[in-house]
Amino acid sequence: MLKKEKIRLMTDLAIYEKKYENDVFKINKYYKSDYIFWHMMLAFIRFTACFFICLMLYVIFKSDSFFYDINVNGIMAMFTKLIFHYIAGVIVYLMISAAVYSARYKRARKGMLFYATKLKRLARRYNYQDKENT
Repeated sequence: MLKKEKIRLMTDLAIYEKKYENDVFKINKYYKSDYIFWHMMLAFIRFTACFFICLMLYVIFKSDSFFYDINVNGIMAMFTKLIFHYIAGVIVYLMISAAVYSARYKRARKGMLFYATKLKRLARRYNYQDKENT
């Protein structure tokens, strides 16, 4: 005989799997350090690409004044300023990325524990019913 609570638990588990399959189940395939490192590498690549795109746009828009006022000291000062902004930007962006992906991993881990608890509860129901039937 089917019990209402078992059916409800199985339905809850199926809904949970369908709703959170991308968030919880895919994240939990990784260790926390691997997950955060992988996304920090992607964040580094994204930031570098955006920085160079913005730099190219700046050079394109300011090219008339940029090429008229060329001098070695100005170029060196601008180059060191760009490097400083790039390094500072990368550090800040990677710190934010690490915090965000650490929180996502923690939330996914908590969701997986919730799912495992429901599964254990369902298994206990099946074991209890099997003992009752024998």
